[in-house]
Amino acid sequence: MSLDEVHIRSPETWAVSDPAEHRRRVRAMFARITARYDSMNHVLSLNRDRAWRRALVERLDADAWEVLDLCAGTCDLALSCAAAGKGRELYVADLSAAMLRIGAAKRGSHALRPAVADALQLPYREASFDAVLAGFGVRNLADVRHGVAEVARVLRPGGQLLILDFFRSDPRARGEQRGTTAPLRALLGLVLPLMGRLLVRDGSAYAYLAGSMNAFLTPGQLLGVLADTGFTDPLVARQTLGIAHLVAARKPL
Repeated sequence: MSLDEVHIRSPETWAVSDPAEHRRRVRAMFARITARYDSMNHVLSLNRDRAWRRALVERLDADAWEVLDLCAGTCDLALSCAAAGKGRELYVADLSAAMLRIGAAKRGSHALRPAVADALQLPYREASFDAVLAGFGVRNLADVRHGVAEVARVLRPGGQLLILDFFRSDPRARGEQRGTTAPLRALLGLVLPLMGRLLVRDGSAYAYLAGSMNAFLTPGQLLGVLADTGFTDPLVARQTLGIAHLVAARKPL
């Protein structure tokens, strides 16, 4: 069974059929590409990933004290918060211990509180955080609705959810809610596996990452999931021709 097959979702629930196997394979995939993960992100995005993270951090409430970077990977988003003086207590959680180790090595003087954790079963009490951030990780969750509900559990009333990710295109949508254009997605589907083979000797991992965009929700569909979970104040902001999107919402008071 391939990772692409494990990733197939039910359109009704946005969940994979075998969550445990999906988590195992995603963890193994990221362990294989950890050493070159940051450099590949910068190369493949033409360094735009840094600007996308800054755009998210700019929308983070200035008075958000305890902030969780979910699906933190190598902690670039949390470190962007620290560099901008946002978040007095920064927590980072990821399924991959190998990715968090890379993040710990580059944190410098910034204090991060790491946890190897599944986003669907977070090791935090209810109402623990003023904000939850997720950069390019929500589309890898085994169950998107469950993940959003878990975020709602650990957020305080009035807290922010800020998601940066690659979304499936919706040709019926207009403006900010339209995802990546079909020609651009097709190009990424060719370029990502090729670059993966050339630079990290792992074309299958980057083929998965390209394919995950087509298996994910549109920005409008994610807004629907957030609304179903009780989130309010929705916002969508296109980044760089719609290659990425920032989706934000707030847990009601």
